Amino acid sequence: MTKFTDRYIQSLKSRERDYRVREGHGFAIRILPSGLKRFEFIYRSPTDGQRRIMHLGNYPLVSLSEARERYLNAASTAAKSIDPQAPPPVPPPAPTEPEITNVSDLKSKYIQHIKTHLVERSVKHQDERLEKHLIPAWGDSPTTSIRRRDAIELIEKIATTKPGAARNVLLAARAMFTYALRREMVEYNPFSEVGLAVPAATANDRDRTLSDDELRTVVLPYLLASGGNTILKNALLMILVTGQRPGEVSGMHRNEINEDWWTIPWQRIKTECRKGKKNPQDHRIFLTSLAKSFLLPSDDYIFPASRKAEGPVSTNSLAHHIQFQKPSYLGLPRWTPHDLRRTARTGMAAIGVQERHAEAVLNHAQEGMKKIYDRHHYDREKKSALTRWSKHLEKLIREMTQQQTDE
Repeated sequence: MTKFTDRYIQSLKSRERDYRVREGHGFAIRILPSGLKRFEFIYRSPTDGQRRIMHLGNYPLVSLSEARERYLNAASTAAKSIDPQAPPPVPPPAPTEPEITNVSDLKSKYIQHIKTHLVERSVKHQDERLEKHLIPAWGDSPTTSIRRRDAIELIEKIATTKPGAARNVLLAARAMFTYALRREMVEYNPFSEVGLAVPAATANDRDRTLSDDELRTVVLPYLLASGGNTILKNALLMILVTGQRPGEVSGMHRNEINEDWWTIPWQRIKTECRKGKKNPQDHRIFLTSLAKSFLLPSDDYIFPASRKAEGPVSTNSLAHHIQFQKPSYLGLPRWTPHDLRRTARTGMAAIGVQERHAEAVLNHAQEGMKKIYDRHHYDREKKSALTRWSKHLEKLIREMTQQQTDE
């Protein structure tokens, strides 16, 4: 047994088969052939005495000190003959009513909140939209009195002359009431699903990308949080990090991975399977350290179907996982797993990746004579583009972590 330190953990190298190093008393770290290092708590179930393993997080996304704290909490729970992986008991309903405040007060509190983690321009735009459209209509109204029909009426009125403004107001108002919902100032978000009732205020799905603010404050905190369905969460993260199609990611197989590269056989690629296409090509994707951290340990499908189903997880499961969250789509305007791919493409352009290199990463079909004469596989350029994109996402994750620490 060895006392864990960061230097010691960093020195652990991957082998042909996964192995585990123990510190003692059930605290261990497992090293996978992919290089992924996962903290674990190994214990006996207090109910049936069976050996159980509790995942505590992947290093270094979860630090040694944080993993040790999670281990100590879990070990303390197990010592009380309570399984630390058992679902928590449903708490009784709160005896007190939610705090009653008016919309003007809510707006002030919300603006102060987003100043802590959004850029000044984003804060200014949201403040102006809420001040111009919500405060004149509802400024003195209690937040709990606003109903969905009120929200629909407001957004519909704006959309009749300014659809773009209606979309922006809807986005800001939904975010503000999500903030209120999480702090129990209201019992539900009146702007949830308003876009479905007012199509003019909903962006075209084919143009939907997630902004850095949406990734940093909503999507990444949810997908990286411990608990929940790790298979679906990691598959969605893999789409975002690699920019590949949801169907290609969901069908990812261990045989397709060779060290730092993932090779998708042409038979699984949408643009290569067209009837009559000559010389179909496999597609290679560089796996950054961030991408590798989302690979699940498996000798078969990386993201297997849950329960008793065979094969890989379905793309419908990925879409439904987002849609049926509470609130739907994590409180954001409607988005799909494919929008994560579009977000990766847009994000690479924003950080200066050349167009042809970003297109090579996404394996978009070339047009005209290019597809005949341009046979360069762009491995070096794809590696550079994906490395830059991963560094950008890692920066968002660090900012997200700092925001959570500050809160």
